[in-house]
Amino acid sequence: MRRLGFTLVEISAAIALLAVCAVTLAQLVALTTSERLAERARQTATDQMQNAWERLADLPSEKLATGDFDQTPFETLIERSLPDGKIAFESTTFKPDYSIFTVTVSWNDGEKRSRKKVAMFRMLPSP
Repeated sequence: MRRLGFTLVEISAAIALLAVCAVTLAQLVALTTSERLAERARQTATDQMQNAWERLADLPSEKLATGDFDQTPFETLIERSLPDGKIAFESTTFKPDYSIFTVTVSWNDGEKRSRKKVAMFRMLPSP
């Protein structure tokens, strides 16, 4: 007749199985958290870029095309809201009558990840 209770092998197997499940769960939580933080940073960058476009809408297209406006308020907002955040304004000529004005927001998304960017452009009549 068998005694009630657990053998040492059964206890070891149960502990090993529990350890594997615990490590898997911990990795899943870490991955989910890092992805959520990355998505939040991307959404913040997109929101800040849209805010910049709303402020730039009041400026004449000639000032945008030449970059003749104060960029400091935009840089300050980006630096405060994103880790190592930067904003860049670029104007390039597209055909003789138009220029493309691009706003790019970039930020550092952790030590092990590459620098992320979001950008939006508009075509403007050349000055």
